[in-house]
Amino acid sequence: MNRFLGAILLVALALTMVSCASEKGAATSAITAAETAWTAVKDDVMKILPADGKLVEQAIAAAKASLELGDAKAALADVQDLPARIQELTASLADKEIELKGVWETLSANLPGVAATVQKRVDVLAKSRSLPSGLDQAAFDQVRTDVTTAATTWVEAQAAQQTGNIGEAVAKAIDVKGLLVKNLTALSMPVPPALQ
Repeated sequence: MNRFLGAILLVALALTMVSCASEKGAATSAITAAETAWTAVKDDVMKILPADGKLVEQAIAAAKASLELGDAKAALADVQDLPARIQELTASLADKEIELKGVWETLSANLPGVAATVQKRVDVLAKSRSLPSGLDQAAFDQVRTDVTTAATTWVEAQAAQQTGNIGEAVAKAIDVKGLLVKNLTALSMPVPPALQ
């Protein structure tokens, strides 16, 4: 009886080892397939959809980490859908690029003028002996900080656009827009329709 139980345990152990080996092999193959698909389109995706591209890279990194920890099942789960997701991203690039270029054109036509208007108002208030009602010194100091941040971020946005990284450029321009709207509101100035 004990020999029979021992034989069953040995067979079960052998099957488990084969199963683990096949899971590891499947996970390794899936990671390789995902990396191959990603390498082929990475540059284009990162220029247009950088946030989505980072998610793909995180998924590949998570799968590799899971595999190193011996969790082939988790590794496989992390990457098995990635080739299809990468294909979807690639298929959407042309339309997304057209959309982002339109957003960029609108923002680049409007942000510099609004930024200059806000900067002029800040310069006037900085020379004034007192701030207008509803604007305390802490809020004004924050506006000044935000104006500086917006100017720096706008330079970064322009640099990204010039190198073809339209996704990053638009993301930074949207950050600038947010800061300018916040500053206009803090300074009780009207928000232009183009920024609404």
